[in-house]
Formats: sequence, C-alpha cells, structure tokens
Amino acid sequence: MLPCVSRSLLLLVAVFLVAGCSYRVQGEPVAEPLPPGPAVPTPRKTANIDPCSLVSENDLKPIGTPKYKPAPQSDKIPNSCLFVMNENVQVMVAVPYRSFDESKNRQTKGSEVQTLKHATWLSCGQESDNMVCTATIATSRTESLLVAINKKGATETQATKLLEPVAQVALKRLPAA
Repeated sequence: MLPCVSRSLLLLVAVFLVAGCSYRVQGEPVAEPLPPGPAVPTPRKTANIDPCSLVSENDLKPIGTPKYKPAPQSDKIPNSCLFVMNENVQVMVAVPYRSFDESKNRQTKGSEVQTLKHATWLSCGQESDNMVCTATIATSRTESLLVAINKKGATETQATKLLEPVAQVALKRLPAA
C-alpha cells in the first residue's frame, strides 16, 4: 500500500505544480500609490522663471535699501538671484530649487512651517556674526522655491521675521501651474 500512497502523493504534487504554472492574473497591474507629499495647495510653475523678478526693491524696504542691483548667482546656486542691502543683509531667491523632502533630509535641524499653506522647510544657523535662514517652499512634489536671508548680528527670530514676508511675496509671484 505504501507504493500507491507515494505514487498518489507524487501525482498530486505534479498536478499542483502544473496548475501553479498556468495561473494568470486578470486585468492591468495597479501602481502603488505615492506616499503623501508636502502640502502644495496651489502647484506653481517654476520653469523659465527669473528669480530676480520674484522680489522687488519695494518688497525689501522693510529690510533696507539695495546696495547693488540684484544679480543672478547661478554659479553658486542654479537659477538664483542675490539682493545685497546696505544694512548688512543679503536675500537670495532660487527657483526651481530642490524638493522639499531633499531639503528636509539635508537640513536635519530645520522644522516644517507653512507659507501661504504651502509646506516650508525652515532652517536657520549661525555663520560667524551672521544668522542665515533658508525657507524651502514646496511648489510641487519635486520642486520648490528657495528664499534665504543672511543678516549680520541678527537672532534666529529676527531673521525669520524678515524672511517671512519676502517668502510670501515671492511665492505669490510664481504663476499657478
């Protein structure tokens, strides 16, 4: 009787193996949904935007008076513009900039805040006598607007208060995508 059981078992295993090879999945494969991204209530166009056009001399009056004409700084940060003020303040705007998530991963001491309901990664740090604060504002899942301020003798709170209205103006000037 043992040889019959082992033949039956062998036949049963063979049937399962053949049946397993002939199984087909019906329909089209469904992509896994993307993980939640940063808050971007109004996606913004960033391609072919002049970063020097996002902030005006009038927008910077609360910070100071321009020392020089705004200058593109693409050699340091691609697609950026630097505003140098007489009051030991520099403001930089860059667009398109790296993603919100990339800034979050690189600037681990920063924190998430909101700029006009857009997720913003705010990071501040002391560099010599200067306080440098950067705001990476999500404009899409993969791009952002960078607004940075460098102020001699400022505290983090003071620099952030100067940065916030400039960041809002720059974001508003970006056209909707």
